[in-house]
Parts: sequence; structure tokens; C-alpha cells
Amino acid sequence: MDNIKIAVIANNTEDLLIRVTSVFHKRGFRIKSFVFDETNSPDLVKMDITAVGETSKGEQMLRQLTKLYDIKEADFMAC
Repeated sequence: MDNIKIAVIANNTEDLLIRVTSVFHKRGFRIKSFVFDETNSPDLVKMDITAVGETSKGEQMLRQLTKLYDIKEADFMAC
């Protein structure tokens, strides 16, 4: 099991947190750290997520995240 870090920019909606965390749960990742912050625009938020799981499943999870309609941008960060 490895640590992965993902940065996400998304629309600020009521159910965003539930949908994002469910993607991690369905892929078998355990969230270790979750930083949720507003951007300059109150309609957008930035999330920095550190999770523990199989690195081989990380790419698939990132693709699933980008399919969520509120996600504007999602990418790996350097560990």
C-alpha cells in the first residue's frame, strides 16, 4: 500500500464531499488527509487529498473522479 496525493478543483455543491469520498471508498482507498478550501471564487473549492491504497488502482480512481460532473480538474501531486 502506498500514499497517493490528489489535487482537485470543483464546483462548491452540497453533495460534493459525499460523492468524492465514495469514489475513494469504492476503489479501496483509505483517506488519510483531506484539506478542503475555498478559492478566490466562492463557487469553486480546492481539495488536497492524501490516501492509502494500491498505486495500480490510482489511475482508475483519478479517471472516476474526473467523470463527476462537478469536478473541473483533478491530478496527482508529488508525494
